[in-house]
Amino acid sequence: MSSRALPILLLALCACSKPPPPAPSWPAGTVLVLDGRPILAADVDQAANVIALLEPRDSIDQLRRLALTNVVLPTLAAQAIDPQRRAEAQHLAQEWKRAIDAGTTTQAPAVGPLLVERKGPMLTLGLELWNAAMELEPGHWTNVVETAGCFHIARLEQKGTAMLPGLVELTLSVYDFPYIEGAQAHDAIQARLDRAQLVYLDESWRALVPLSWQHRLRGGNP
Repeated sequence: MSSRALPILLLALCACSKPPPPAPSWPAGTVLVLDGRPILAADVDQAANVIALLEPRDSIDQLRRLALTNVVLPTLAAQAIDPQRRAEAQHLAQEWKRAIDAGTTTQAPAVGPLLVERKGPMLTLGLELWNAAMELEPGHWTNVVETAGCFHIARLEQKGTAMLPGLVELTLSVYDFPYIEGAQAHDAIQARLDRAQLVYLDESWRALVPLSWQHRLRGGNP
């Protein structure tokens, strides 16, 4: 072998022997990953605990399924559609909340969101918004709350009573800060889910994802 060929061979051997890139490091408690976005068991359980206020007889496994398919997965899909617009909506909502706390907003601003009234139980208002307001006394504001495609700030006006906590009707005054237009939000989120891929870091959680969703969340592959 010529002395000129030896360096080329050594370079080729070095290239072949390079170790594979390190696996992603996920936050502690990550059980699933949707398109590179970690899903923590604690976040699923937080939503499941709220659903239990409406479905107290359901098992923890069923509550987790409902939390995944109705809250966690749609919200993550929405967040991935337009990250820049989401960040802008979140910033505006946070600025508006600071203005509320400082007493510098009006109910009918010349610019900015309009204050609208909403009334209903958990399923009508949305789990996240209902839960944030349920903890308040009338006249108090929630922090910034995110639902799939929108941020909200709400003031509790009235709280009803019911046999189940999840059936309690709340009357809210709400500011909305959408990052997906309302008329398009549902279709856009469903289309994103149809192309999404779910990775099971903890195999025990595979059984908590309904079979139809397991087939669906394969990155658009049949």
